[in-house]
Parts: sequence; C-alpha cells; structure tokens
Amino acid sequence: MPTALVTGASRGIGREVSRELSREGYTVLLGVRDTAAAPPIRGARIEQVDVASTESIAKLAARAPNLDVLVNNAGVYQAPRREIWAVNVRAPLLLTRALAPKLNAGARVVMVTSGLGSLSSQSEALSRRLRDRSLDLDALLAMCDEMPGGYGASKAALNAMARLFADELRPRGILVNATDPGWVRTDMGGSGAPRSIEQGAASVLWACRLPPAGPTGGVFRDGEAASS
Repeated sequence: MPTALVTGASRGIGREVSRELSREGYTVLLGVRDTAAAPPIRGARIEQVDVASTESIAKLAARAPNLDVLVNNAGVYQAPRREIWAVNVRAPLLLTRALAPKLNAGARVVMVTSGLGSLSSQSEALSRRLRDRSLDLDALLAMCDEMPGGYGASKAALNAMARLFADELRPRGILVNATDPGWVRTDMGGSGAPRSIEQGAASVLWACRLPPAGPTGGVFRDGEAASS
C-alpha cells in the first residue's frame, strides 16, 4: 500500500488532500501540530509536528516510513516575518531534505504555493537572486534568516525550492512541483474567496497523481503551468 505524508492536515486543503489520498488507497500520515484537531480519516496515522520547530521536523523525519507522496502544505499568511519564513520555507526545505532518503523511486513531492509567489510580484533584487542558476538549497535556507520580504516572497522562494529539489531528485524518477490551489475558502483565504476547498485540493492532487513522464520543477495551477 502506498504511503503519503501531508503537513498541515488538520484543516482546509491539507485535510481534503489527505481524505482523497486515503480514498485512493494511500496510508496517509497526517502531519498536525495539535493531534486533537486531526481529521477522522480511516486508516490514517496521526503524526504530531510543529513545522516552526527544526527539532520537531527532525523527529518526524526520523520516525517516518518510506514515502510515495510528500505534500508540504503547512503554511502561514498573517504572521511575523520570521514565522512566515520558518513555516513556509525552512520547514519544507528541512523536511524534504531529511526525508529524501526515504522517498521511494518515482515518488511525488508537492510544494503548496500561491499566486502571490510569482516572481513578477517580487522585488527586482529578490527575483534576480531566485532566478540565478547558482542558487542552491543552502542559499535558500540562509534566506530564512534574512527574510527578504513577506508572504509572497516566501512562496517565491518555495517555487525556487521545487526547482532545486527537482534537479536533485530527478535521477531517482522523483517528480517535485509547486502547485497553487488558488484563492480558496479556508481559514486562511476567508469566506469571500472564489474557490472551494475541493477545487483547491484538486490542483494539489493533480501533482500527486502525475505519471512517470510528468513534469518536474515547475509551478502549476489546475494542471496548467503558472507564472513562477
């Protein structure tokens, strides 16, 4: 039975993605900060993790089994800049790096991003740095201390991270992509958002279901290439 880990699984898009993967036969590991808030999904396993804590991330990675799907969904929008970069950038980078040896050949890694992460919306200096072909994962990690921007900048860094991990994991047939669920009616998106949770989750699930010849290193929304 294939296994998937979804962070931020207690609500919204993470919860819906977890439910759908479970329906498709996955053993789903629900990465949640508060175990009492974990959704009741048959066959799922609750994994407590505070993605703002590097120690908690390391503990989760150490006890996790081999994975076929990793969805880095946990994120924050309105928070101090240090927390935004810790959760939106440092956490997926450290978790993916730590779990890389446990990703089965042909696995899928999904970074849940935002349209606000488009490079055209960032400062010229940050856009130049993220486009630089000499950029590496350690440089992205260092940016988490520098914090060059708010939420949108953190998602632009996440998009670059998807590209870098895609290059690193390509020899093992592992596809890594960033997917934008759009503006969704979640606690983060608010009740006035135009898209349902199901629509947002479908955009993420598309990347979980890619065939072996599917794309890697890109940014997508609803299965279509989006501005990175």
